[in-house]
Amino acid sequence: MNTRFLETFVTVANLGSFRAAAEQLNVSQATVSSRISSLETELEVDLFDREFHATRITVAGGLILDKAQDMLATERELRNTLSDPTKAVGRVRLGLISSVVHTWLCDLIEEVARCYPRLELELTVEPTPNIAAAFERGGLDMLLTTDDRHDETCICAELPSLAMGWFGPQGMRDEALSLSDVATGPLITFTRNSRPHSNVMALFNERGLRPSNVHCITSMAAIARLTERGLGIATLPLACDLVGSDLCKLDVDANLPPLPLFSIWRRSSDSATYKAIAELARTCAERHQQLQ
Repeated sequence: MNTRFLETFVTVANLGSFRAAAEQLNVSQATVSSRISSLETELEVDLFDREFHATRITVAGGLILDKAQDMLATERELRNTLSDPTKAVGRVRLGLISSVVHTWLCDLIEEVARCYPRLELELTVEPTPNIAAAFERGGLDMLLTTDDRHDETCICAELPSLAMGWFGPQGMRDEALSLSDVATGPLITFTRNSRPHSNVMALFNERGLRPSNVHCITSMAAIARLTERGLGIATLPLACDLVGSDLCKLDVDANLPPLPLFSIWRRSSDSATYKAIAELARTCAERHQQLQ
């Protein structure tokens, strides 16, 4: 049964006029008459008495009026539920990089729990190429990543970037270093060909330098531990939760470029929920950016 026809029937019944109903529904009077006629044919009853100039609902019409109003109310509630992400129930498979994990992920989890208490997050923490491949296979619903993506199947929203810095053990505190100094010792950085790795290597190339030894490590926690032990100089996001009393930010004469971040999600029936999470991610990233 076409709910537009039911809506037209209820409107005519409440206003007592085909013309007034047409004006309220912003359709022609002929359209109103056609909808009522189609509904009467489907139900095999007359809903309005057309023998008089005034529009008068029939006994049969009166019998179904309350039910029709209930059906329309149910449809409105259903549409409102689907369009309101705060009522979301289910699971979102989120792929993200470790830089987010060690900066503002906890804030994001708290915000999601507060705003959407019936929503579950399933997290996959991997380098960008890995989560991008999982997303492509349909194994993930959303990404928080360093590489943007633009095609007809998904939406890509830019997030505030993460400032990056040089870090060393506490024994190097207050030392002023040149990029040439950094190049002479071991460098501890992210996975080979990741955005942080590519950025730091490009910085050396611009100065005509080549680090003597580069350790490429997937785990940020491992990067921090090795650096604390004095096994090299590391690149890490500023204000990350791994920078404690055993690490210090170094004064190097070459600034690392910020790490870009993007939120990516599929165009699907759950897009409103994904967009809501992306907006929370933006808020958390902006809040963290003020700490950098």
